[in-house]
Parts: sequence; C-alpha cells; structure tokens
Amino acid sequence: MNRTIRGYSASALLLSAAIIVLAPSAGWGHGVVGKRFFPTTLAIEDPFVSDELSFVVGHIKGPEGKETELEVEIQKRLSPNFSLGFGGAYKIIKPSGGHGGEEGEHEESTGTAYGFSNPTVSLRYQFLRDTVHELAGTLALNITPGGVGARRVESLSETTLTPALQIGKGFGDLPDAAAWLKPFAVTSSLGFNIFTGHSHTEELDNNLEWGVTLMYSIPYLQSFVKDVGIPWPFSRLIPIVEFNGETLLTGHGSGDTTAFANPGLIWAGKYIQLAVEAKIPLNDISGHHVGILGMIHFFLDDIAPDIFTWTAFHGVLGPTQR
Repeated sequence: MNRTIRGYSASALLLSAAIIVLAPSAGWGHGVVGKRFFPTTLAIEDPFVSDELSFVVGHIKGPEGKETELEVEIQKRLSPNFSLGFGGAYKIIKPSGGHGGEEGEHEESTGTAYGFSNPTVSLRYQFLRDTVHELAGTLALNITPGGVGARRVESLSETTLTPALQIGKGFGDLPDAAAWLKPFAVTSSLGFNIFTGHSHTEELDNNLEWGVTLMYSIPYLQSFVKDVGIPWPFSRLIPIVEFNGETLLTGHGSGDTTAFANPGLIWAGKYIQLAVEAKIPLNDISGHHVGILGMIHFFLDDIAPDIFTWTAFHGVLGPTQR
C-alpha cells in the first residue's frame, strides 16, 4: 500500500515537472522584478529561479561545540520559470572538550569529526512576478537523500522532503512622500521537513524552517530615488539583516526553536556577488557565541549566457541586465 502511494507520488511529481518545463512562458531574469534586484541571501532562499553558482562558508561555536561548514550550490533553469538545483556541504565539527587528534583517531567521541553531509536536490517553480508592485513568489521542493554522507557529522539515514514557499516584496510602489523608504525590500521563506521513513537509531522530528530578511538597496536608492553621490564600489552595497530558525513540531522537544539574527552587507556586481554576515543566536537553545557567514556567488546567466542559459525546450534564455 505504502509503496503504491509513494510510487504514484513520484510519478505525479515527474509528470508535473515535465508539464512545467514544456509549458511556454516569458523569460524572467535572475533576481529582477520591475526595477528591483533581489540579491541572493545567505541564510534563506531567495524567491527566484536562476542560473547561478554559490559558495558559502559558515563558522560558529554552538552548544555542542565548534562547527565549520563549506557549502556549494548550483542552480540551472530548465525553462524560464522552472529550475533544478544541487547542493552539498562539507562539515567540520569539534565537540566541546574535544582534543582533535590525528585523522581517524577518536573522531566520533572526543575529537574533530569531518565529512560530507546529505546532499540536496531542489526543484523550484516561480509562479509570481508582479513588476508594478515588485512582488515575486516561488514554490520549491527540496529532496535530501538519506544514507548519503558521513554519519560522524550527523548525516541522516532517512530521506527528507521539504516543500517550501518563498516570497519577495520591494517597496518601490510607495508614494513619493515616502521616497526614502522605496529602497527597502523584504523576503521570506517557510518550509516543512517531512521524513519518508522511520529510523530505529535516530530521533527524526518534523520541523518548520522559517526565515525573513530586510534589506536596503543603495543601487536602488541612487538609480530610482536620488543619486546621493555614493561612489563605486560602495554604490553597489546592500545592507541586510536575516532572521532564520527552525521550530520542532514533533518529538520530546516539540515547540523548541533555534533562531538567529544575521546582519551583514552584500556587494552585487554584474557577474559576481560577495556577502558577509554575523550569525547571532537569539535564545539559549541556539547558543551563546556569535558566528560568521561568507558567500561568493556567480551569476552564470550573465557570465556566459549562451552556455549557462541554454535549455532543451526554450533555447537560450539570455542574460539578466541589472
């Protein structure tokens, strides 16, 4: 019975994806809606499909020890409004009180553990793009295969499905009396983790993943509100703060929430984006030490549009002009 249901769900998902890929649609640019450019953020997903490559590094001392994560993610449009992505991370975890040691010596008990976590495959469909109100929306399904990755860095044995919704809104449609507020924009993400099986060795609890960002675009200010004379490269800066966390919905810790505030700066050029943020715990469960996040992001659709924006059914989608 369960196998039949799962098989039917998988077939329905593949059929839906094929319909979306083949359906005709106008091209939507990377992170652009109307006058608004939404940068790629570090802690939560942005509400766009695109051709992009990201490298993110994070480090923080949490309740259980120091954790460093090196993450890579690539996303490729298969149609103007549908994309396929793949991401993976290499983790280094040093438990509190651990002494490191040589490779392979006491890794899982007292020393530093390192290895790849479960990879993630993502399907993303952009269903909304309102240029007048600078509004964008994307539906996503993240698939994290179980049994892939190193158990010593807490990789899971069960596959996880995470349906999610991302929304972005710019405030360029405010009246001229509030012109200085027009460069503001917000994005949000809400996802729900669903495990496909039951583990006898792991405590698998469903949880809600959430995030909200607030940003102020200096490029938008100077181009569409007033040129206040900020010189390059500072004219390409976007101050930002992200709030993200997870809330457990099942298990012994049901209701427990980890939450972080991530203030930082994004610099966005034509081909590349650089970003750095602090990672500040907001409660005792999240820890007591400030971490750091850094990103280097490549706009593949602008770097080599004839190569990276080619699709089987829609030809070359072309670059994005910002």
